[in-house]
Amino acid sequence: MSAYNEENILPTATNSGAGYFQPRRLGHVNLIVNNTEAAMEFYTDVVGLEEVYRVPAIGGGFLSNGNTHHDIAVIESSSSSGRGRAPGLNHLAFELETEVDLVKGYEASTADSLEFERTLDHDIAHSVYCADPDNNSCELYADVVKDWRNARSGIITKPKSKWWPGKTTPIAETMYDPNPEIRIVSAAVFHPLRTKHAALVVEDLNSSIVFYRERIGLELIIRGDEHAILGGTCGEKNLTLVQQGPKRGAGYHHVGMEVASEEELLNSVDKWKAMGGNLIRFVDSSVRMSAYLADPDGLLVQFFVDRADETKSWESMAPDVALWNG
Repeated sequence: MSAYNEENILPTATNSGAGYFQPRRLGHVNLIVNNTEAAMEFYTDVVGLEEVYRVPAIGGGFLSNGNTHHDIAVIESSSSSGRGRAPGLNHLAFELETEVDLVKGYEASTADSLEFERTLDHDIAHSVYCADPDNNSCELYADVVKDWRNARSGIITKPKSKWWPGKTTPIAETMYDPNPEIRIVSAAVFHPLRTKHAALVVEDLNSSIVFYRERIGLELIIRGDEHAILGGTCGEKNLTLVQQGPKRGAGYHHVGMEVASEEELLNSVDKWKAMGGNLIRFVDSSVRMSAYLADPDGLLVQFFVDRADETKSWESMAPDVALWNG
């Protein structure tokens, strides 16, 4: 990756030294799928997210439980944005406090000659995108409207307008809702609180840690021999990185959806099984209870409830155990 020097570290961030950006948390996961209709049905009827809006031009569907404008997005592979790619990760999106923070991080990055894939105006948010050492795309964004439900709902046909960070006065006000109305899809099998983390298997763990700490600005929370967990300023575990191995190919592994209680999780698992649904894996560990399902394209969704938050337990995990717990 061109942004690394010979010691495999990024230039020192000119804005703070701790990272070019300081995300609050993982905001959403955007996926490439083969069929938008099939994916939307799964993520509403099974996963339990509401459909918020669609963008037909890209075969795009956006879903949320009210926590934010979308927890999960799907883009159809055959669309112009899908570009014929196989189902998998399109990008991870990290939420910033304000647009001022977004512009500040962007300007500090470009001052150090760090490149971005693109910048976009999404009406409800402004975003910049860059790629990690494995070419996984990362979006850094800040909300720029509070009433996203009225700004983005139904069918969206309006083309995205051009936006360049710093060309207009950035918004200093916090625009996300600190106490959002969480909506439950009562007929769905599962009832997640929100998207909370994602897991990646990476080619070189050290390079990935450097990128997510210094370029994205996440905090290193857990560091094992072959895995790491990072998070934003909210103090959550938002990203699990695991070193690739003989039976672990590099790439996107899963998105993690937090559930309110173990009882609710177990009830949903029983309901899913009674419907004839396939449970990919059930994890009952000292740190987390998790259930894994596969969407119509085989992409994994983890529903989980945290237990004891013991750092030593996380650090001592074998990489495969960390991957399925993370």
